Amino acid sequence: MMGLATAAVHSMVDIFKNFDTYSLKARVFPALIAGLPTLALLFIIVPWDHLSLSQTISASMGLVLIFAFADMARNRGKYIQAKLGTGETPEQWHRGNADIPEGSKDRFRIFVANQLKQNTPSADEEKADPNRANDFYRSAGAWLRDRTRDTRAFPILFGENITYGFRRNLLGLKSTALVCNILVLAFCTGIIYIRPRYFMSLTQIEEKLIIVIAAVLLHSAYMVFAVSKYAVRDASRAYGRQLILSCDTLMKPPRAVSPKKEVKSNASR
Repeated sequence: MMGLATAAVHSMVDIFKNFDTYSLKARVFPALIAGLPTLALLFIIVPWDHLSLSQTISASMGLVLIFAFADMARNRGKYIQAKLGTGETPEQWHRGNADIPEGSKDRFRIFVANQLKQNTPSADEEKADPNRANDFYRSAGAWLRDRTRDTRAFPILFGENITYGFRRNLLGLKSTALVCNILVLAFCTGIIYIRPRYFMSLTQIEEKLIIVIAAVLLHSAYMVFAVSKYAVRDASRAYGRQLILSCDTLMKPPRAVSPKKEVKSNASR
């Protein structure tokens, strides 16, 4: 039994290696969290003391469930982003917004305006026509995102992006996870009271079902109270702030390559 479980874990690890860091942490992890009670039930109702068709089907269904939840997380996450208006935070560029010091924003506006070859909105223009000012700031954000794709050069920004993606996608799965929890709870309760012959023949099935019920209750509490619009908005602001602050790195002149390092680099080719 332990050997089969270990083999299953290794197979899942090998599959997850095919995901890049963002997809793994911002899509697959929310899928695993959202579907945890359902996956737990799936694996306890199948005996793992031997390998047969039922175990293969159960393992395959578990993987399919994870991939389905991961795909749903991405699609539902985009819907949540459009509904909440997160992901882009042009208001953080505005004068009077305390997320970033005014002196820094003044420097960053001039820098980005030079890159976009546009004029920066003045304080009066921000007040008179905030939508037009936000158009400029959205363009600034798009330009910055395109110039900060190097995750090694901008590790903090990448981390904030993952946090935002994780919270957004998990919120997108919230209703689906709670519905699945209700079904799992009803299924487990039904088995305990009806006591079907097949399930009662499984080793310590009642104890395992009680553990799953406890997991469902704790999981539902987490999804209800911890997974929220506020958490998504907070992560969006943190990412937007770090995106603007990345101007500091982009404004620095490129490092000059020393002659010795350049010769060494050419020789290595």
